Amino acid sequence: MTKRPRSPSLNKDASGDLDHDFWVSEVIDDRASQFQAFFSPTMPAKELQNLDQIRDASHRILAWRSPSSQRTLVGNVRTLETGTDDDGERYGGRHVLKVIEEMRVEGSLVVARYYGGVMLGPVRFAHIENSARDAIRAWRQNEDSEGQKRRRVEDEDMEKASLIIELADRDQNILVLRRLLEEKTKQMQPQAEQKAPARPPIPAPDYSSMPLERLRQFDKARDSTVAFLLKKIDEAERQVSLKDAGPGPEPPQPNQAKSNTSKHLSPAAMGIPVSKDEAVTAKADNCKADSSAESNSTTAPKQGKLARLMPFEEEESSNDDDDYDG
Repeated sequence: MTKRPRSPSLNKDASGDLDHDFWVSEVIDDRASQFQAFFSPTMPAKELQNLDQIRDASHRILAWRSPSSQRTLVGNVRTLETGTDDDGERYGGRHVLKVIEEMRVEGSLVVARYYGGVMLGPVRFAHIENSARDAIRAWRQNEDSEGQKRRRVEDEDMEKASLIIELADRDQNILVLRRLLEEKTKQMQPQAEQKAPARPPIPAPDYSSMPLERLRQFDKARDSTVAFLLKKIDEAERQVSLKDAGPGPEPPQPNQAKSNTSKHLSPAAMGIPVSKDEAVTAKADNCKADSSAESNSTTAPKQGKLARLMPFEEEESSNDDDDYDG
């Protein structure tokens, strides 16, 4: 197998290779021959084929697939342009292009083969395809990783924006709850003991300048503050309810016992004029009441003494005189 003459390199310095990223497959060794693929979604095909890393390769098999600038008659239908370069490895280009189309990617793909002096036959095409797939997988893995990073950054940005709005609303709710708690506390205290008006609230921090982790800490702290204020408001409302209910009924006073005892006195004992027979009966009843009151109540002696001083005794004596004269 003859080696194809080297393709002329582009007028580009070595630093130009860094303008586009490319991904490299693992090396496949078979009977002193080596295969390694290079894939780039952005680098021009000829530039990728002339990389310094593969200048000494026996064959640099190239294929590409990129958007075409040609317009279609159907409308804005996207078309792709494809091409190959066997670089001395007959039918090698079509195998590289087959991999690009099967894996549905766009870009340039080069498989470098280093001939070891032993002909491999058709198996060399399998090595070309496998190395080409490996290079594309390396790119996709990086894309997945970069995509995950981008999605994570987007999710964090969305969470941060949501937390900024939520924390601003939470600060307003906390301010309202603090004012409500102050009002409930004033209702619990006497007018003379009420405290001076509270100081104006401290301005809220600038949440937009904080990192996400700091915002998460503030969110937890605000939740704890809201829960604490709600608990205090409930306690204050219970105290206000007990205060509004007032004290219970007072126990009966000693004067009430006297009034209750007077209900059982006879009319004569209370100073109401009665006849002779009624007065005698009343006197006997009062005597009984005196004896029972002395044993049962400390206030009874006063009542008994009051009954003996009532005017019915004079009526009794006057009535007896009238009966004696007749």
